[in-house]
Amino acid sequence: MMPPETDSWFTPQPPARTPPDEAGQARHPRTEEHGAQWFEPAGDDPSEDAGYAPRPVGHGGYGPAPDGPRSADEARAVQEPRSADEARAVELAPYRIPRVPDTGWDPAPSPRRRWIGRGLLFGVLAIQAALSLRLNSAAHPDEAVSLIVGRQELARLSDGTAVTTDLIHQVTGLPWLYPPLAGFGVNASGVFGARLISLVFALLTTTLLYSLTRRLFNERAAICGAGAYAVLQSTVVVGFYAAPDALAVMLVALAAWLITLTARAPVVTVLLAAPAAALAAAVEYASVPALPVLLALALITAWPHRGALPAVLRSLLLGLGTVGVLLPFGIPAAVWTHATIPARGTQSAGSILLAAVQWGGLFTVLAIAGAVAYVRRERMNESPDTDAVTASRLRRTALGATLCAAALLIPALHAYQNSSAVMFRHIGFGMLFAAPLAGVGITRLVGAHFRHPQLGILVWVALLALGLDQAALRFQNGPDSGSLMGVLRANATPQGHYLTEVDGLPEYYLGGVSRPEQWVSARAGTDYQDPAGVRHQGQDGTAAAIRDGYFTLVVLDSTAPAAVTKVITEAVESSGRYRLIAQFTSTTVDSGTYRVFLMH
Repeated sequence: MMPPETDSWFTPQPPARTPPDEAGQARHPRTEEHGAQWFEPAGDDPSEDAGYAPRPVGHGGYGPAPDGPRSADEARAVQEPRSADEARAVELAPYRIPRVPDTGWDPAPSPRRRWIGRGLLFGVLAIQAALSLRLNSAAHPDEAVSLIVGRQELARLSDGTAVTTDLIHQVTGLPWLYPPLAGFGVNASGVFGARLISLVFALLTTTLLYSLTRRLFNERAAICGAGAYAVLQSTVVVGFYAAPDALAVMLVALAAWLITLTARAPVVTVLLAAPAAALAAAVEYASVPALPVLLALALITAWPHRGALPAVLRSLLLGLGTVGVLLPFGIPAAVWTHATIPARGTQSAGSILLAAVQWGGLFTVLAIAGAVAYVRRERMNESPDTDAVTASRLRRTALGATLCAAALLIPALHAYQNSSAVMFRHIGFGMLFAAPLAGVGITRLVGAHFRHPQLGILVWVALLALGLDQAALRFQNGPDSGSLMGVLRANATPQGHYLTEVDGLPEYYLGGVSRPEQWVSARAGTDYQDPAGVRHQGQDGTAAAIRDGYFTLVVLDSTAPAAVTKVITEAVESSGRYRLIAQFTSTTVDSGTYRVFLMH
């Protein structure tokens, strides 16, 4: 315990009483303790009271003042002016107060902002992976085609085994690019392994999209755009779908990222993006509409930094480089053939556009709103240090129109072809380009300094709910192939020949009782030589083979092209060699009625 006589801040002390002065007035205790430093004299002239000088001399203003009144010499010394050195020593402070900034934060890029953005991006990728991995179903016909062709292409590349399946003609791309990857995955872990490869490509696409948007706008728009893109139906489904679309979208994103990365570099550096753009077109012919968007992006991103002529030259150089990579493989001719196939679907343009609105309508509206807001004002002016306009309104208009047009182009092409069979996968190419503007739209909706964060959360939750429901329905609405495979497995033999309108599934699931070359795709037609030595090809060959009883089983699907089904049905009825052994309707919307005929 502290002694009683010890003075401390924790020991209250009674106020000191001071005796009155000669005038009969009590002196303040602080005056007794510290002298006249604390109070000025009551008179107008401090020199009149020598006992209470403004600045005591001899003790520097600290400690008790000398007792008794001051002498005239001491008072005179107080009033004399100090020398220049002494005045400077008193006036100068031992530190300097820095200039106060206008804002408490800096909008310029910094390591802290980058690491926060990367942390949020990691969370987005985790959500995307979880949404894709929750989808689980049997292989779809398009997946089965890639898996069968991939196995045979992988065997051909490894030991020179010839490819025997006619499904190779249904691969919408070079068969030796993506299918071997799918074959590697299916050999390792079945259809799940092939789907995991697509998931890796989808996650890389989202990462590249984040970096692309950050370079075009900022970190906030980048994380909002990536978060919205990651929960779309096309992103979630393609990310767990054994088809070349995931790889093609990733290559398009890589090309766009390289274009923005080299915007300020010499013109020739844009050729770094040419191989990625060419590979995207080679992997999936449906990615060709993305190439004009890449050319426009090369022009728009370089214009403010390099000028008009170098920007135009940059775009032309990218186009020539892409075509130069594709020419040795004959891809331009194959792409032209694929693009000029006449419309084969029977759907109306209105129903196709309605499906596009359901799959990407809200996202496209966000992108258009972001483009309009970006054209009107480049920044939200959160900081007074960033009021300067760095991009002209013409450049902002061109960028917004280009990215939004890409989102509308894919549905328009499918409406022209009267078919939406694979639009749920191809629409992802347009959503990729619209994502940066969708991120801008969400940030403008939230407002400066996160004024309305609830609006951004509401929009993202709505996109998440739509993506969850639509992706689940897409996998649930796949073909109900279990009953069909049971009937085919019971009647297949190692020596038979089979005609099917359900491509891919029998070859993949019945590999233990048949070989892929035993199954003939009814959509591709048959190359058949009759007993008289006459060779028939296409649908004429299919009809001749049925009349001669060449096929052991004939499988029809009501969703196949009507012209093909009509030829087969007439041949089966006229031959008198086949009887119907199974007929059932699939419970899903993507498949119709299956009919199985067995030769007797």
